[in-house]
Amino acid sequence: MTFANRADVQHEAIGELGDRSLSVSGGRLALFSTVPLDEPRPGPNEAVIVVHGALRNAGDYYRSIRPGRRRLVVAPQFLTEDDVRADEARARYLHWGTEEWKGGLGEVSSFTVMDELLQSVAAFPDVRHVTIVGNSAGGQFVNRYAAVGRGPDHIGASVRFVVANPSTYLYFDRQRPKGDSFVDHDDLDVDQWRYGFGGGVPDYVGEATSGQDHFDRYVQRDVVYLLGEQDADPGALLLEVHPAAEAQGRTRRERGENYHRYLRHKAGRPVHTLVHVPRVGHDAAAMFASPQAGPYLFERRR
Repeated sequence: MTFANRADVQHEAIGELGDRSLSVSGGRLALFSTVPLDEPRPGPNEAVIVVHGALRNAGDYYRSIRPGRRRLVVAPQFLTEDDVRADEARARYLHWGTEEWKGGLGEVSSFTVMDELLQSVAAFPDVRHVTIVGNSAGGQFVNRYAAVGRGPDHIGASVRFVVANPSTYLYFDRQRPKGDSFVDHDDLDVDQWRYGFGGGVPDYVGEATSGQDHFDRYVQRDVVYLLGEQDADPGALLLEVHPAAEAQGRTRRERGENYHRYLRHKAGRPVHTLVHVPRVGHDAAAMFASPQAGPYLFERRR
């Protein structure tokens, strides 16, 4: 079964390793950051945590976020087995299976790592607002973390989640789009984690919890979906095309529009914010630099 268009490209080892690291969960997380995170200091009043895509090019994502005098920017790097194989220096960093980090799986859950990263950012005494943003596979991570993550409930700063152009989303029941409506999907595999709560849920989440439990909290989160208007190619690089993904729509843009409609349908009221970015396709730097994205990426109070 084909998982994604030209999926082999994500098995190429990354070239640029994070220039800093942070001790989390008994290991070291590679990352890029404007200042060392283990030395909280006064100054920044907002933080942006930007999550890379499937290629783990965290440096590119770090540089795609506009710097600011009082803005702390952090780009964690979820290395994979391909990145550390036969490299003793890299092997000392936390790393995951190719698909594990996107959905909170792994010996150390990537969601636990984000919890601890949030705590480190919130330790900066003047930080009052944190934006967690991800594009593509990073958008998948941010969508799932916004749904099940515990860290945002235990810090003193407000948290916004910005989900940009992911291949797929986490649904909270077996309903999937069909035309203008939603119907229960009869393929149980379509509802497996990280597409639903039907099975394979990571230990971080817990098998005993239901999708409805997390939905009720998710719709209360501050979540924004950014969709490139031109991210509408069914043959796009790394677009997931297996049945669980195809059940959500044909393209990244269509899947995002369907998901936003689904949330409103399930909640029975408008939920979250959907923003289309004109003249942009699957390009993280162009998405983040767009005038449509800026108001949602950065704190509005100056």
